[in-house]
Amino acid sequence: MILISRKIFVLAALAAALTAWSPAMVLAGPLPVVQLLPGDMKWQPPAGPQGLQSMVLVGNPNAPEPYAERIRLPANTRLAPHSHRNEARMVTVISGTLYYAFGEKFDESKLTALPPGSFFTEPKDMPHYALTREEVIRQLNAVGPAGTRYVDAHNK
Repeated sequence: MILISRKIFVLAALAAALTAWSPAMVLAGPLPVVQLLPGDMKWQPPAGPQGLQSMVLVGNPNAPEPYAERIRLPANTRLAPHSHRNEARMVTVISGTLYYAFGEKFDESKLTALPPGSFFTEPKDMPHYALTREEVIRQLNAVGPAGTRYVDAHNK
């Protein structure tokens, strides 16, 4: 009986902690109504490494608020070990297979194949790296401000 009560207490405490913080809490106002059909979405010209393109679906990655962004990585892209300063980075692979690992050194043997539908998180300041063999589109849901820091400029 005591064991069950402890489990319930722990679960209740965890639920309270998870609901106490929400990315929506940092939004300056109510979430805007957004409906985008695929034809409405426009990729920005390549601005990132190796021709990476993105489109912001909602929010502002440069502000302390939630945002959603699609990111397109061309085939044969190698993202060097890097980390991000923002909290709550959640990624879903939309198309293609992303090869991904955590660490400060690029080690192809540690990459995990993440096919479409895969989901992962990128904890704040945790170095990671990636590789594509085909075009990959992923969706990032995060809280800004965004920022990227490469582990070693020579490791790119």
